[in-house]
Amino acid sequence: MIDPAMRESSSDFTASDLPRFFDEMFQWDVNHTRERLRAASDRINQLAAQVPDTPRADGAWNAKEILAHIAVISRAYGVFSYLIASGRLTDLNLGDVINQRDDEGDKYMAMSCVEIAAAATTEHQRTLKFLDRASSDDLRRECRVEGGTITAEYVVRLPLVAHLEAHLQQLEVALA
Repeated sequence: MIDPAMRESSSDFTASDLPRFFDEMFQWDVNHTRERLRAASDRINQLAAQVPDTPRADGAWNAKEILAHIAVISRAYGVFSYLIASGRLTDLNLGDVINQRDDEGDKYMAMSCVEIAAAATTEHQRTLKFLDRASSDDLRRECRVEGGTITAEYVVRLPLVAHLEAHLQQLEVALA
């Protein structure tokens, strides 16, 4: 059933209200992304306790390598989103980021699984703190990448949160 107050206000809604409406929906989506990041962060700590402390393997990543990769993306994309939102990062070569992925992952592989999870969740807390302070304009700030532009909000939502969720699912399968 439609809320009567909503029905009354909808008749007063005009095209001039759209910018405010879109900003409200944008903030709603950012809040939802925050909740997804919090939930993923909680899940990392639960799963890390089950991850065996094994070295790098040939072929597909093992559970510890997945966890290390989660820490890498947690740091990288959290920092990139902050730098884009603050206007300090206006050009980003994602190819270079991909090429550095394994070297960064090796640093985490030297840690225990619990330490890797703690490092990832620390990065999530930094990103959440940044999101609490960032304005809509900050989050809509753009950065040039190969093939176009991305916004700070996009970096948080897709390369960080959706990517993180995909690897958590991969980690769960590896542990099953």
